[in-house]
Amino acid sequence: MIDFREDQPRWQQVAQVIRERITAGTYRPASRVPSENDLMQEFGIARMTAHKVMRALREEGAIYTVRGMGSFVSPPDTTAPSEA
Repeated sequence: MIDFREDQPRWQQVAQVIRERITAGTYRPASRVPSENDLMQEFGIARMTAHKVMRALREEGAIYTVRGMGSFVSPPDTTAPSEA
């Protein structure tokens, strides 16, 4: 569990932790991310909060969900201009 700040909704704080884990390589492209149940247990949050986390990450393209299989880290954005 993390210490939640009062100035930001819990779902945003948990989503930020997942984003940081993706950026750090803890969750690599195409690897499975925790389920809503896993988030509930790890962070001590309600199901609706976990659902908001997953929905936000899907909407921003950080993860994708395969019905019946789970949610996975999206591949890196190959449309972004590369730094030369």
